[in-house]
Amino acid sequence: MTEKPRRAQAEPSALARELERLLAGVAGSVDDVVARPHPSPESLHHLHREMRRLRHALAIWQRLLASRDATLVRPLDRRLKRLARLVGRVRDRDVMIDLIEGPSLPRPARRDVMPVARLRARLRDDARTGRELLRVFLRSERDAHLFEGLRESVEFTPRPTAAAHLHEVLNEEEARRDQDVRAAHRRARRRPSSTRLHRLRIQVRRLRHLTEVRARLERRSHTTFPPLVRRLQSRLGRLHDLDIVLGGLDTDLLSTEWARALKRERRRVRAGLRATLRNHRWRAFDLSSPAPDRADRRGGRARS
Repeated sequence: MTEKPRRAQAEPSALARELERLLAGVAGSVDDVVARPHPSPESLHHLHREMRRLRHALAIWQRLLASRDATLVRPLDRRLKRLARLVGRVRDRDVMIDLIEGPSLPRPARRDVMPVARLRARLRDDARTGRELLRVFLRSERDAHLFEGLRESVEFTPRPTAAAHLHEVLNEEEARRDQDVRAAHRRARRRPSSTRLHRLRIQVRRLRHLTEVRARLERRSHTTFPPLVRRLQSRLGRLHDLDIVLGGLDTDLLSTEWARALKRERRRVRAGLRATLRNHRWRAFDLSSPAPDRADRRGGRARS
């Protein structure tokens, strides 16, 4: 039997360098968004993603610090979390506009065109207002030295046992997040409501972020999630986008044929997810290797 290659031991200094890299990226993206009167949806998406990755790495770093130092980091992390939520809300509005104006949703019937046009106008006004407020909050936190405080926290000296403890922390985090995914997967299989499916999407994303951080710390190539998991995440994202659109409809659109067509599309996506979850327990979504989709026992292609 071929032995698996041993992972390189992750070092606290490597985690500090990764934090510096992520922090520089977030601070630069904040400067870019603040400087632009109308930051693009892509720039906000990039900022939101980088903020999530920074918070994941920061959570691991806090576990290596002395209690006194970790206490100083927590309020900084809360401020970063609040900013990430604000970016996410504006990002959700961009997603809704993009979906309504793009080709992937059903087209409104002639009698629904005017209400949909009013919705688009309102969303664009909301997006402009949201961007203005977001830029104010980002500038305020930047000027209040949030990122300088985070940089100083990266310079804190880890506990003497941090080198050995980091490996344990990574293993514990990986096991905990894997269990979180399995629990969310079981609940979604039993009753695939939008809330439970969205929770599954979040838990898989958190596990993915951890594997990315760990791969960089252990100086190995990042293991790509198997195609089956990537397809699942894509469909979960599609369902979440439809939930955002339906949840943001104006009252005069709720009883239109267009709204009913959106609901039919959501039911179709949810039915596909239900079939995927029913046919595959989480162990079929093995993340340990980038193997292609497994064929089913009858020799055919894996069901999606």
